[in-house]
Amino acid sequence: MKAIVMHETGGAEVLHYETFPTPKPIANEVLVKVHAATVNHTDIFHRSGQFYIQKSLPHILGMDVAGEIVELGAEVTDWQIGDRIVATFEALGRERNGAYAEYTTLPTNQLHYIPDGLSYIAAASIGLAFTTAWIALFDNGAIAQAERIVIHAASSGVGTSAIQIGHWQNAQVIAISDQNKAKRLHQLGADFVLDRHSPDLVEQVIKITKGQGASLVLDLVGRTTLRSSISMLAKNGRIVCAGTLSGDIAEINVMDLLMKNASIHGSFALIQSQDFEQILQHFAQGIFQPAIDSVLPLQKASVAHERIEAKQAFGKIVLVPDPEHQE
Repeated sequence: MKAIVMHETGGAEVLHYETFPTPKPIANEVLVKVHAATVNHTDIFHRSGQFYIQKSLPHILGMDVAGEIVELGAEVTDWQIGDRIVATFEALGRERNGAYAEYTTLPTNQLHYIPDGLSYIAAASIGLAFTTAWIALFDNGAIAQAERIVIHAASSGVGTSAIQIGHWQNAQVIAISDQNKAKRLHQLGADFVLDRHSPDLVEQVIKITKGQGASLVLDLVGRTTLRSSISMLAKNGRIVCAGTLSGDIAEINVMDLLMKNASIHGSFALIQSQDFEQILQHFAQGIFQPAIDSVLPLQKASVAHERIEAKQAFGKIVLVPDPEHQE
């Protein structure tokens, strides 16, 4: 099979399109023909060496996959050849070879049926981005109806997902991003879009919320935004940190946090199976929509990585091994 293989960590140039042995499914696994895989910041962190790949090199990245089952391993009884499936889980592309390939093997306990009417590309784009936003807002942010939510890095995969979840929950959604992406962010459900380069972001949030401040802030950036996230919080507000795009170490004024009786929550967990099923159904019903930056052939994986690192992408970049068969 063809795959994007890395033999060392480093820049995007370490991603090589080459022939690689097609894997064989073991017991309770299936072999999947990959129709779509998405590129995540986590893939970039693994590629660069910022996150450790927990297996020996060479390695294939890719934590999100949509495709069809073409072979069953021993003891597989609940799935059939030809089933359309989607999967996303932490070990894929980290502890085992991932989805940047024509084929990959997956454990059956991580599989979900793709609902009728949902394409492989749309299903793959949900993946890590939407599940990260869901866990951050529901499990750790305890989002309620009519919140006042600020979302940093709003044009990222997680950010575009969070906007849609917030809008669905009747929140006032304030997105922080590049201003040239404002129109698309409004289309996803953002009520306000603030330029991330503005020097008075806190003041703008306070004004928009009529002096109250944000009840919930989703911070995906970390080092450069956490202090302002605290400043724009309302009394009893919450910050959920689900990413560190600008760096892991942040300096804050603890007294600001104390005086607002506010809290900061980290968010890193696996999506519950029933929650992923609900997300899939909402996409099939049109409640949520894919936020796809571009669809590229698999061999352009390095281009996808470079586009994300340059902060040019809006939503997800999807890789397809066979551009002729994407549905």
